[in-house]
Amino acid sequence: MKKFPLLEILIGVSICLLIWLLGYPQYKESASISKRYQARVNMYTLRAAIENYAAYNEGKFPVELKDFETFLTCPLNPYTGKPVEKGNIQIFQYDSKEEPKEQSPDSKNGRLHGGPGAMAYGYFIAPGDTLPIAYGVIGFDKSGKPLSEKTPSGKIKLFVLNE
Repeated sequence: MKKFPLLEILIGVSICLLIWLLGYPQYKESASISKRYQARVNMYTLRAAIENYAAYNEGKFPVELKDFETFLTCPLNPYTGKPVEKGNIQIFQYDSKEEPKEQSPDSKNGRLHGGPGAMAYGYFIAPGDTLPIAYGVIGFDKSGKPLSEKTPSGKIKLFVLNE
């Protein structure tokens, strides 16, 4: 009768542990990147709803969420797995036409915060006008900060969709 192969089982368990130790951090990073990209896709969905509203309203952009919510299909929040609720979309106003294009963390776009996977829609109304002529869409990461990326030069750049 053969003895119990304890050494072989220990080697097998060690190999499995080594594979897990090497693969798990890469899996977590991959999942994190995937969630950030899904948040970007959600921003494009919001942008499509805004552009559809503008197409039906002589090129003018919406001021309130209720204006364009009929054009908005609720995407899934990558951090909760539930549909993005209308209450998770912030609406705000820019002070100048160039603000929606700002990608600096020190800009108005960079100072916004929201829930994980939430979004913000900002618009600019020219002085003397009543309808917006420019807009920006911002998405938030798992910590509630605007989605950003590090450029090859080392600078942080926000991901902002604008008109």
